[in-house]
Amino acid sequence: MNQSIQSIQAANTDAFIERIDQLSIPDSHQQIFISRYPASILVDRLDISKIRCYWLTLLQEPGSLEPSLEKLNHLIQSTISDGHGSIFVEGIEWLTSLHGFDAVHSMIRSIAEKISMSNWSIFLSISKDSFDQLQRSRMYREAPLVEFQERSIQSHEEHLSPSISDSMVRPSGLEMDLNDDGTPKLILLTRLPRAGFTKNILQRRILQWRRMGLDTSEIEATLYSDDEEVMYDRYVSVEESVRRATELERYIMENVMDTQEKAIALFRLRQLTGLDELERTYFSN
Repeated sequence: MNQSIQSIQAANTDAFIERIDQLSIPDSHQQIFISRYPASILVDRLDISKIRCYWLTLLQEPGSLEPSLEKLNHLIQSTISDGHGSIFVEGIEWLTSLHGFDAVHSMIRSIAEKISMSNWSIFLSISKDSFDQLQRSRMYREAPLVEFQERSIQSHEEHLSPSISDSMVRPSGLEMDLNDDGTPKLILLTRLPRAGFTKNILQRRILQWRRMGLDTSEIEATLYSDDEEVMYDRYVSVEESVRRATELERYIMENVMDTQEKAIALFRLRQLTGLDELERTYFSN
């Protein structure tokens, strides 16, 4: 059975995943998701027990894939040579910024020729605002746009306490600023007030922290408690640690040139450990 390469119009990764959920993919098919985000960030959106994830990054990590067109092309062509399944590629705009539109378009044209002789399908996430009309036309000529029946996509965060603003706890999708190494930048979120604070609100804030790659295991333990005062006190403590880690990361990314030192420091930040020592090292002057 001949398959194809197609485009899915999506403004961000969340929207892309929502569209994927609308596709009819047999359970027996293999599924591969190639993204700018590691599996640890995608775990709350994808069933990674069924979907194999590749992280486009320069880091040498398990499941990583160097964001070179040659490496991506080799992975896809070697995968579609056997079996059957679907490959989802997110990050076309980023690859274009790295390698240029013509190079990316040429790779897609090459893949389109190969995929027609396989039992695989490929779906590319394309943001309408990232390409001009001519570029979109060329892209859709090789990878036609999938048409979806529009439906209201319900937010995962609908039922919030009216005492707390949606902007304080509602995740704004997976799209976020990335560091040069491909990891999400730490950002300061609006502090949650005690009024209206609930276990559900805390769960959503933990989810936001986890998407930044932060280790939240310590505060997650408080979710087993029914004492909201205990939960809020622990939240305030962790929020302060995140603030310190965010300031440290900003300094380290701008001033630390040694690759190994930077990697170790950033890892410790995401564990929210050793902040006192890191502050002495970088802020003592």
